Amino acid sequence: MKQVTNSRLCWAFVVWMALSFLSPLSAESADREIFFSFLSEQFDNELLVPLGRGTVRLLEPQADGLLFNLPAGYKLNAVGVSPRFQIRGDFEIIASYEVPAWKNPESGYGMGPGLYLKMHDEKESAVNIGRLLRPKQKHVFNATLSTTEDAQRKHNVKLFDAKTDSGKLKLVRTGNLLTFFVMDGTDGSFRELREVELGTADVDLLRLGAQQSDIKTPVQVLWKDLFIKAASFPNHPDSLAKGERQHVPHYQPAPQPESISLYWSLLAGIGLLLVLGTAVWVKKRA
Repeated sequence: MKQVTNSRLCWAFVVWMALSFLSPLSAESADREIFFSFLSEQFDNELLVPLGRGTVRLLEPQADGLLFNLPAGYKLNAVGVSPRFQIRGDFEIIASYEVPAWKNPESGYGMGPGLYLKMHDEKESAVNIGRLLRPKQKHVFNATLSTTEDAQRKHNVKLFDAKTDSGKLKLVRTGNLLTFFVMDGTDGSFRELREVELGTADVDLLRLGAQQSDIKTPVQVLWKDLFIKAASFPNHPDSLAKGERQHVPHYQPAPQPESISLYWSLLAGIGLLLVLGTAVWVKKRA
């Protein structure tokens, strides 16, 4: 009996040691989830930060969500809010929206809610999924992948029909593939739009925002909530030591090729000199 008892104790010790080694691995491999609700005037100032100049004045926490109110008369870019952390590994991002009122834009690409990601890679990859009203009353979802290749900024855009004023936008990355999903309305199932090769780089910026089509068209977007699931969240405030500098996300468009901008600058300069020279010549002749 004594030998059997010792044997059992040995096996119990082996199992305990194995679990001790495996537990940290399991904890690290588990995905993390973060949920932001904007209902009842909620806004997490510790984890979310407004993006874009003057954005704070355009945000209005309300009982039914976070209202983006972009007035006419100003051309506004990169308006939105962003988490104060990066996103690593496979991820799933879902955002719920409503558009209280549409006003048909006179020009431009379209107006409405949009979810934008900027990757930390050499191609300056960016992803955009949105619900837009385009000129001539065209209601669409857009699913866009932008990259810089051979010193040229390329935009791979696909548009899909949309019907209702509310719904959900969803982005899922598995490995190096990203899939775009939408829910047209608040009930029902997600519809897959397209799949693209994105790579596995960290997400440097996630922007939940509103897009303005032209300077004459005001925009209103009501965001309900934001859900993020990922392998990990680098630079999350909870992981930083006291007093350590926090991650400050900012939107910076991909730079255009210098050769093109220099070329047009030279042409403009030459044209201006020709105009001035001609004016001087005419004045002397007179």
